[in-house]
Amino acid sequence: MSVAEPDLRISDQGTAPARSRADTRRRLIDAAIDLFAHQGLHGATSARIARAAGVATGTFYLHFRDKQALFEAIVQGALAELRGRLRRAIDGAGADARAQVRARTAELVAFAEDNGRLIRVLFGRRQEAGALAEDVLDALIPGIEESLRARAAAGEVSAALHPGVAAQAIAAMSSRVLAWWVEDPTRATRDELIETLCRMHPVHR
Repeated sequence: MSVAEPDLRISDQGTAPARSRADTRRRLIDAAIDLFAHQGLHGATSARIARAAGVATGTFYLHFRDKQALFEAIVQGALAELRGRLRRAIDGAGADARAQVRARTAELVAFAEDNGRLIRVLFGRRQEAGALAEDVLDALIPGIEESLRARAAAGEVSAALHPGVAAQAIAAMSSRVLAWWVEDPTRATRDELIETLCRMHPVHR
């Protein structure tokens, strides 16, 4: 199951109608991610999403106001899952700054592997996601900036480095590189990608 839908797991303890509704919602989300990736946000209509999910168009509107609301639900679910994954990765890396950077980078790459279609829609060449893609970066940047401030205070990065500027640059670079990579993973191995991104981080300089 995609991490873009963390709240849609079907419980064996739920009622049959609840399970059916959750399954329909999951199928709509799966179909939407695929169509958004291949046809773009403008090309993927609500009717096409419903048809790909095997439901009537009217059923689509029982779950989502429109395709934009569906896309926002997908992105917000993915963002919540990404935050949790990054937090667990950093917590498991210990106190060493470089280990934390590597753990965070490896988890980010793993997330991109798991959600390549969504990454392409958000940060790919079409740039159709617009403000929503910016919202995703804005949600991640404060954590990067906070970490850089702490590392600067500990003397682990240059005091001349502006944490806010660096956080913006790291987020923008990472999103673009990951979108480029998921388009064609043969461009670099997973290890090469992680190693290069880590070496470009201020902590490694």
